Amino acid sequence: MGRQLNILRRAMWMLFQNAGFSMSGAVAFTFLLSLFPFCIFLGALAGTIGGRELATYAVSQLFQAVPEPVAKALAPEIERVMGTSQFGLLTVGAAISLFFATSAVETLRAALNGAYRVKEGRSYLFCLMQSAFLVLMTAAGMLAVAWGVVVGPMLAASIDNEAVHWLLDQDRFSVSVRYTIVLVVTSAQLLAYHLFLTAGKRSFWDVWPGVLLSVVLWILLAQIYARWLGISDYSRFYAGLTQLLSALIFFQVTAMVVILGAEFNRALSEAKASA
Repeated sequence: MGRQLNILRRAMWMLFQNAGFSMSGAVAFTFLLSLFPFCIFLGALAGTIGGRELATYAVSQLFQAVPEPVAKALAPEIERVMGTSQFGLLTVGAAISLFFATSAVETLRAALNGAYRVKEGRSYLFCLMQSAFLVLMTAAGMLAVAWGVVVGPMLAASIDNEAVHWLLDQDRFSVSVRYTIVLVVTSAQLLAYHLFLTAGKRSFWDVWPGVLLSVVLWILLAQIYARWLGISDYSRFYAGLTQLLSALIFFQVTAMVVILGAEFNRALSEAKASA
């Protein structure tokens, strides 16, 4: 246990030494900028499958595991944007939205490459296509969950089979179940980022400790941040921008623990090599 704590302390020091705090700010900024284009693309994709109801529920999945003040700050604005968007996937607007949604992934790629001390040797076109694919897979995963909640119960009602009713029962998609699904999807995304988004080659066993660390810290920090926002008054500093900047701070904290996970993996591999 003491060895792991020493490795964690080294990872935290390297996070500071290698400008991890600055990079987490860049990731948070681009994530916030990409969030609305991503939701527009998600709505376009959902509109071709199940209509606006499916799109609305899919977007709500984004806020299942974030502090309530952050969700309240962003959800109404996203709903307003989606309410004025035309949901047609094969449109120039959807393609542009997908392109801008990749900017957060590209910034995260740069941050993880820095944490692992590797340089990107793949072509820009390959990286762009990979980022677009990851955005598409994220949207598809969210739609799959939303489909089970929105469309599933309607199908179950029309099928005379108790097993199907049990699987698609609305009550089985409670808040706790949806929260668990979000965590599983998030963990899978982090694994994909460490394994495929970052330059170089790594195995599952090389990256899972950092992914686990990031997920655990993210859960803890989300709870702490939600409580902190409940007792703190940021309006003294940010006035009308309080909700927006509170969300941005949370995204920066999230990016910080993701980068720390990569630093932890690197410190762990160095410790194994020197043992």
